[in-house]
Amino acid sequence: MNRFQRVAGTLEGTPLDRRAFVPVMSLYGARMTHCPLQRYYTEPAAYVAGQIAVDRAFEPDMIFSPFAFALIGAAFGSKLKISGIQAPNISRPAITSIDEWDQLALPDPDTNPHLLYLQQTTRLMAMEFRDRVPIAACLPAPMDIPALVMGMEGWMELLMFNKKGAQSVLERTGQFFIQLANRLFSQGAMMAFVPCAYASPAVLMRDSVESLIRPAMKHALAQLKGPAVLHHCGAPLLAHLDILRGLPSAVGFALNYEEGLNKARQLVGPDPVLLSGPHGPSLVEMKADQVETLCRSILQERDMKKERRFILVTLGADVPYDTPPENLDAIRKALAEVGWNAT
Repeated sequence: MNRFQRVAGTLEGTPLDRRAFVPVMSLYGARMTHCPLQRYYTEPAAYVAGQIAVDRAFEPDMIFSPFAFALIGAAFGSKLKISGIQAPNISRPAITSIDEWDQLALPDPDTNPHLLYLQQTTRLMAMEFRDRVPIAACLPAPMDIPALVMGMEGWMELLMFNKKGAQSVLERTGQFFIQLANRLFSQGAMMAFVPCAYASPAVLMRDSVESLIRPAMKHALAQLKGPAVLHHCGAPLLAHLDILRGLPSAVGFALNYEEGLNKARQLVGPDPVLLSGPHGPSLVEMKADQVETLCRSILQERDMKKERRFILVTLGADVPYDTPPENLDAIRKALAEVGWNAT
């Protein structure tokens, strides 16, 4: 069974040779190839070379397209900052108020250089890995995109005090999300990983998630030409998980294991894949034996060993650049000792 078959089998709930192992190592490829980040996040061939190095060293069951949401903000006109050993960041949003959205043109995925970079990296990776290793496209949900364009404070103010204005913005970002996601599927992505921080109870009240976020997600996901995993983005999600249940194209949920994976299974039903594991940004601070112990405890949670639809992932943001490689090897070691047999 190759890695593409293993991930596909997990989605279908069929017997597997072992569980899938999916660390988010978008940034880590730059470390593996000693590539300057300015080049890594602008030249598709440089990014793909990094992911080839990741594949050879760690053999993950899925390879990620650039996890660099600031590039999407930059496509809208936000100022981009690439420095140090971190993924790109937004240094200044493109706009600051609802009035400016009316004058803001949606970026064209087929002409904007940042969006062309995302497409071309996906296409080159799909050509490189073909049917051996699936490609996951990373892109923010419609309700997470506005923060990249107008800043978190401006977007939160809209969500809390101007529902009509927020709905208007979500219509535009939903249109953009659908267009870009389907471009990435057409370039060879098997699945989309879609962080949805603004669905979290730590960010919005339940009524706002029900009245604003779910309708926007339902409209956008219904038009996708491939499956999506909804990602907690480091924030709690369990308390609102029932609101997100049953959305079209949503085949799985990536959640913090501390919220309770068995509770999550009860909420979403038997079919969606559950994804969980160690917090990616924390791996840089841990020792290998701590990582292995944590992964074993997640895999040994009650009923998890019987779960066919479960993938061990790294959560939160990307695995940091300076994470010791032995910490990543420790995840596979835990999987070998506890969770290989998912039949």
